[in-house]
Amino acid sequence: MNQTTQTPTNSRGCGGCFLRGMGVLTLLVLLPIVVYGLLFGVGALLITSDTEKDADMIVLLSGGDRQRWQEAVNLYKARPSRIILITETGDTINEIGTRYSLLVRNNLSAMGVPLDNIRIIPKVSRSTVEEARSVREYMEYWGHKSCVVVTDPYHTFRTRLIFQDTFRTSPVNVEIHAVKGHWYKATTWMFSRQGWEVTLLELAKVVGYVFGAGR
Repeated sequence: MNQTTQTPTNSRGCGGCFLRGMGVLTLLVLLPIVVYGLLFGVGALLITSDTEKDADMIVLLSGGDRQRWQEAVNLYKARPSRIILITETGDTINEIGTRYSLLVRNNLSAMGVPLDNIRIIPKVSRSTVEEARSVREYMEYWGHKSCVVVTDPYHTFRTRLIFQDTFRTSPVNVEIHAVKGHWYKATTWMFSRQGWEVTLLELAKVVGYVFGAGR
């Protein structure tokens, strides 16, 4: 009696291949989402802003452009009795030695802020740490009780760390205000070269400050 030999179908092996394929496909789908989520978290960490209250003064940190100036003007127009305080870096903008701080002052004036409502701190500051110290000295000397510090969104986290440390024993209350409508956003910074440059640089500065650099 002849018996026909049949080769069993390796259904388990094919099923394993299918599951592995699905695993790889799932990984390829989820990986960009996870990476984007992590990068979004980094941007969200760097951006911190208080709900603006009735601070006595508006502190405009150096290093910004017209967007930062406009934000200070907007805060001023919401309460025109306030003073805009400009930090002094000592930087010049031309061969005759015109101070950058004067350029900022003149632009604020052209944007609607009376010169009587603009002050420039006399003391030169070369870093955010020195700016915070100068602001504290100025405000305590003149008896001001509170200020709102205006800076770019990616700079707000480090600014908060520095100003909190500097004003820890001061009676002056400090708020941090991120420029609204700025190009740097937690949702999109990772899609531009400029976004990567400022994010990596700012993270390095945060780490350096936390571990004592520049204090």
